[in-house]
Amino acid sequence: MILTKNFNKAFLLLTYLIGCFPILTFGMRSVTTIVWSILGVFIFFRKQEDYKLTKDIWIFVLPFLILAFSLTYSANLQFGIAILIKMISVIIFPFIFYLNSDFFTKKQISKIIYFFVFSVFIIIIYQFIQVGLNYTFITDNITLQEIKSNGFFALNEISEEKISQIKLRRFRNFIIKISNTHTTYQGLWISFSVFFLASKLKKAKRKLFLLGIVLLIALLSIWFYMISVRIAFLAFIVSIVVYIFIFSEFSKRKKILISVLFSGIFLTLLMFENPFSIRVKEYYKTGFSLLEKKSKATEFNSSNVRNGIYYCDFKLIQESPLFGVGVGDVQDKLNGCFRDNLGSKIYNWHTFNSHNQYMFFWISSGVLGLMSFMFLIFKVFMFSLKEKNKFLFFITLLIAIFFLTENLLERSDGLIFYSFFTGVLYFNSLKE
Repeated sequence: MILTKNFNKAFLLLTYLIGCFPILTFGMRSVTTIVWSILGVFIFFRKQEDYKLTKDIWIFVLPFLILAFSLTYSANLQFGIAILIKMISVIIFPFIFYLNSDFFTKKQISKIIYFFVFSVFIIIIYQFIQVGLNYTFITDNITLQEIKSNGFFALNEISEEKISQIKLRRFRNFIIKISNTHTTYQGLWISFSVFFLASKLKKAKRKLFLLGIVLLIALLSIWFYMISVRIAFLAFIVSIVVYIFIFSEFSKRKKILISVLFSGIFLTLLMFENPFSIRVKEYYKTGFSLLEKKSKATEFNSSNVRNGIYYCDFKLIQESPLFGVGVGDVQDKLNGCFRDNLGSKIYNWHTFNSHNQYMFFWISSGVLGLMSFMFLIFKVFMFSLKEKNKFLFFITLLIAIFFLTENLLERSDGLIFYSFFTGVLYFNSLKE
């Protein structure tokens, strides 16, 4: 009995530690996950329960299995295996939480999320300090190297708007370098953290605790604004508005007013120059234009680069709509499309994935892979509505929107967030 209690405590503590993944190194994440998984399996078998797998866990596992099957018709097996190993956590976390269903109480799950929010706060404070220490570098005039890398020869050739874009890119690159985390994932983490903290405002009985939550929300919101992640802002606004209409007890009139308020905030941000408006207007002005071989560096921006990526995504889907090209050949096929159909040199500077998680599954494993993945998201979404699990609902809707522009499951920062929180919230009823 004492041994079982110790194993349970260790499992719980490791779960709290994984919840702090934003401030853990990639090595620590891997080691902690492995030990946690072994311990979770051991605890399950000590209970001597029937371990017949139910359909719930198969829904989580099936998209990954279909991806793995696509290796059978992939030419580049090495890349395919590497992708599957990188994505293995997408089934590890749900599976361990499934084996230990109802292990966690409502209070413990809340504590896990508090650990996550605290770690997000730590990494943002660190970045704030670094920005302060390097303020001169971040805000200084653009350098000769920046001028040349953007295809210009002199500063007087560059418009003020372009200078703002270059400085914003410099700031974002600085943030990514010091934190080893892309701003997109920080936007994802902040969105959920703000939602979680806001849900605690009503229940805060102590004034000091209430003040702490308000200040933390303010800090996270300021950083959210500074990093200017378009998809994060859009996903957050949509998820909040949908949540209010479905879960809140406000009158219909109040719900409409809140929706108008959020829309007003969005439009206000677009009216004056700021990091967010620079990013949004870039896409508006770029439209659906594609970069070609003759395109100059002065024309490059994140929006038209993405246009080219989506063009190649759809082209590959048209070529192999039923079975896909195989998970091992996705990147090779994309690189070939960039080279043969677009020809712009910017696609040789970096490796660009599909930038859409749904497209990734379709290109990799065809219609069956896409449908299994979409059914998983739909199933979790409907479960959250049925159980009135507001955190699972918000995370599912938030990530479903993020999947439209990002391959979250190919990077640890997005993969752990999705699989860890979806697993614990889906397989553990929020009991007291």
